[in-house]
Amino acid sequence: MDRVIELLFTQWDALEQLIKQIPVQQWSAPSILPGWTNADILAHIIGTELFLDGETPPDVSLVPGRSYRNEVARLNDRWVTSMRALSPEELTAKFSDTTAKRRQSLAALDEQALSAVGWTPVGEAPLRRFLEIRVFDCYVHEQDLRSSTNIKGGTSGPVAEFSMDEVERALGYIVGKQARLPRGTTVRIQLTGDLQRKWNIEVGDRARLVPVLETPMAELTIDAAVFLSLACGRLSAPSVSDDVRVAGDHAIAHQIVEHLAFTI
Repeated sequence: MDRVIELLFTQWDALEQLIKQIPVQQWSAPSILPGWTNADILAHIIGTELFLDGETPPDVSLVPGRSYRNEVARLNDRWVTSMRALSPEELTAKFSDTTAKRRQSLAALDEQALSAVGWTPVGEAPLRRFLEIRVFDCYVHEQDLRSSTNIKGGTSGPVAEFSMDEVERALGYIVGKQARLPRGTTVRIQLTGDLQRKWNIEVGDRARLVPVLETPMAELTIDAAVFLSLACGRLSAPSVSDDVRVAGDHAIAHQIVEHLAFTI
């Protein structure tokens, strides 16, 4: 079986274990995602897998006047809205049934199917790339549920490492495009905690990772879990000011932290 499929199955197993620990009354409580309950997060995961399995989004009435960042967000809300009448028991059973069906479909994929190019959230790409994004997305939503219900865990292991790799792929875009740091800027980001990383970034025509920086203009040291929450837009720069240690140019460091969120 392809490694990315194995990782996705591992992530679904982690979600299965987590949802068994969430008290019934917590499912209807507001989550850390604005406008969504904890049940809505799980419904979103289910809906995406149903969509990937060929099902059409339900024709439901959305909140009048609600604005959406893009059509993907509107699509997500259609799935979520369609499952709001389900009880916690029905919703968790639907997750188990949906992922069981998806496991069969994905386990049967061959190399040709995994290499087939189609739509993904990052543009036209092979199906394998979409599945990489699914691992990341499901992992991030596991952390959303953990943060919302105060159930710690899941901050290390192969899926956590793989998900941080997804952020690493975006560092050039984050530093070069979003933070708009000028040519010649050099930065080091050091992650601490369960996922330790050290990234050296140099801005030329484009920002890129480099093996070595003798003396970066700015160095940020931050816990990996906090960094991931920033990168996924779950935390804001002001809320983590005490969690980021900076050496060198504070203005450069602030510019990066302020523009770290990259997910759609």
